[in-house]
Amino acid sequence: MKEKLIKTIDLENGLQLNLYDGSRKLVGDRWLVSLIVRMDIPVTEALKKDSRQLTESIGEIKDVLGDSVLFEKKREKIFIDKTKKETAFKELCDMFLNSSLNYLSKEIFPKQYILKTYKEE
Repeated sequence: MKEKLIKTIDLENGLQLNLYDGSRKLVGDRWLVSLIVRMDIPVTEALKKDSRQLTESIGEIKDVLGDSVLFEKKREKIFIDKTKKETAFKELCDMFLNSSLNYLSKEIFPKQYILKTYKEE
């Protein structure tokens, strides 16, 4: 099964969080239930504020990372009965949103994520 966009959430920091269902059938009536969360973070927009505090220039960071950085997380449950697939997917969504939505919505998140990704590169 191909990924299916389930929901788009506009965050307080101006970013859009996309939730996808990447579930697929395994064997018989068993499924791999998969939640995929993605968000594009524009480098220039995220770093414009407080750019004086950066030790690197925005141009240097864009040379390494490109115009945007993809934030992606996956949450999965394996070998789920077909009759419990929808419930399992809803639980994955609820758990992710309850634990991460406030953090991802913070004004500082895009800048921190880009700088973390840049340092890893």
